[in-house]
Amino acid sequence: MRKSILIFACMLVFMGCSENPGPAACGVENPIENLPWLKNAVQEAQSWEFSEYSYLIQASYQGNTVFYFGSCCPFCNWAVIIRDCQGNQIENVDLGQLKDQQTIWKPKNSVCENI
Repeated sequence: MRKSILIFACMLVFMGCSENPGPAACGVENPIENLPWLKNAVQEAQSWEFSEYSYLIQASYQGNTVFYFGSCCPFCNWAVIIRDCQGNQIENVDLGQLKDQQTIWKPKNSVCENI
């Protein structure tokens, strides 16, 4: 009986595991690689004069995935532009309503800490 329970428990564990846990955002596993507009935006960000100060955030806004570039540049003026999964700019976003923010890209030479 113990063997049966142990075998059943192991089967449940292995059946519950998946190498592909599902979409990470916007219906794709890797938004930076699989969303053409976002891939282009990251490539462009890598060529910015102060690229070492930039990073890309993925967040949730009103239940939808959004993206924005941030900056830790101490002497730069910049504006936050929030975009949806299709790359459309979202106007009048209350930044306090951005949930589950996570850095999904920063350049290899990044000087930004704690992001």
